[in-house]
Amino acid sequence: MAIMYRAIWSDSAPNLVDTVRRQFFEWVGAKSAGRLSPSESESITPDGAMSITVETERNDNDKAPIRAALRAWFVEVRDDGSRWTTSVRSWDGPGNAADAGSHGTWVWVDVEAVTRDSLEQVTIAAPKFMGALLVNGSSPRRLDVPVSNSPLFYRGEAGAEELASLITDAERDLPIVVFAPLPTFFKFTDLPEGMSVFDRFNDAVRRAATMATGMAAVCQLDEDATQVFGKIMGDSYAVRDGAFRIYLPDVDPAVDEAWRHRYTVPARFIRYRDTAGKAINRAISLRAGARRAPDSYNAAVNLLESARSREPGELQELLKIADEESAEHRIGLAALDQKYLSVVEDSQQLEEENNRLRGDLDEARKKLALAGPGLWSEQTEAMALIEHERLPDSADSPSVAALLAQEHFRRYLSFPIDACVDIDDIDSAVEARSWGETAWWAFRALNAYGEALASGVDPGSFWSWCNNSKHPYAWRATSKKLAMGESSAVINSTKLWPKRIFPVGTDLDKSGRMHMQAHIKIAEGGGPLAPRIYFYPSREMAKVYVGYFGPHRNVPNTIK
Repeated sequence: MAIMYRAIWSDSAPNLVDTVRRQFFEWVGAKSAGRLSPSESESITPDGAMSITVETERNDNDKAPIRAALRAWFVEVRDDGSRWTTSVRSWDGPGNAADAGSHGTWVWVDVEAVTRDSLEQVTIAAPKFMGALLVNGSSPRRLDVPVSNSPLFYRGEAGAEELASLITDAERDLPIVVFAPLPTFFKFTDLPEGMSVFDRFNDAVRRAATMATGMAAVCQLDEDATQVFGKIMGDSYAVRDGAFRIYLPDVDPAVDEAWRHRYTVPARFIRYRDTAGKAINRAISLRAGARRAPDSYNAAVNLLESARSREPGELQELLKIADEESAEHRIGLAALDQKYLSVVEDSQQLEEENNRLRGDLDEARKKLALAGPGLWSEQTEAMALIEHERLPDSADSPSVAALLAQEHFRRYLSFPIDACVDIDDIDSAVEARSWGETAWWAFRALNAYGEALASGVDPGSFWSWCNNSKHPYAWRATSKKLAMGESSAVINSTKLWPKRIFPVGTDLDKSGRMHMQAHIKIAEGGGPLAPRIYFYPSREMAKVYVGYFGPHRNVPNTIK
């Protein structure tokens, strides 16, 4: 079971447990088209592929730590066989006061899924009843961060200072997403008729806030606040020109770790209204799913379990065992999620450091070539580096890597826009930062090989050039990172082989499309989102043609 969505917050509204139950019941009734109409009493209401389970308990004892508790589940089995469980918990009482960040009543909402297929393409979004819960609440917060289903606006110097203080709060554990205002000169033509780019931008921000409700606070700056915010946070942590940045917890502007906080330019999310929300939720859902409940929840569970004590002993014991096993599994899953996040962040940092060192090596070779050209008279690649401006050292996402390659490598690398497929999906992966760094390295390697093809000296295959040229941009030519051909099973398959037909310039093929086999593996393994770059080196045209950059799922090796 995968936790797709999790929100835990506190609220000071009176009788909130009853409000949560009512809003949840209304949502279940609407979602089931009236087939499930739970009453105010505890009940189990099955309806074929849908069911709801509700547990509520009260304790009027003045010394009781929890006075009211709710636990409810709505289970839906969909046509594809996947099983989705939306659960809500809420509890209130004096025992909550000892919890960090408590403002009175706690509310906890989860969405979990079980499926035989990959969940990579599933859109993660807050359940619709979240909006009603927050509207009926009173200053809902996660620690000191407001929880809202609409953008939070910060204006002028005071707003910038308030937001910067919130972001750098060491106790904060809720991600904060900050959108800078779109510049007046920004142009984008591929939009629905009659919609301005500014309308689309504001729509995308509102939609992101709705989709990320409870998992992140979505904020919007005005022009004045953007300038002041940038000065406070520093250039590397700033946000500008219509972009958004996801500020994870533990932000310290004095520490050079801005790479941890994903930055997305508006060209990547303006086209479709849900793109920004999808990217945000993909980046934060794993971290949200690892979040633990407040300590007082144990007392709430004890109150709910008191109702079960009136059930037959055997059933009571079975339920207790099931709850204990479930709790153990959840704790183990949360620990694994945290370990995975740590590994991803370590990988991102190593990729960034690797690219920085390669940039330094590039610069050193230029200086050495200038100091003693005679030493390099036989090294045409090194001499060619002298004529080039220094390239960016890094790319913080696959889409940025593609944009940089299309901007800087036009002579020796043909890379049409339609070669990028489902880039938003791989941009939304937890590993996106690491993949962006690696993809940028790969594009530099392909461009450098294109230069070698144009040099008049036979550089050999891309594989041999990578192994023998000693070029600073050479790719790691191993079976886990590079394939110069496809297996016979793929080539002979009537279903798999056509998936390797990609767009190319008509200068190479008059049809504008051709089969490609050689591909770079940006990430090891065959995961559905692991990026691939398919390419074709042409000695006749003296350049490399990129035909595909996107997730592995679109170019599978086997038929399901």
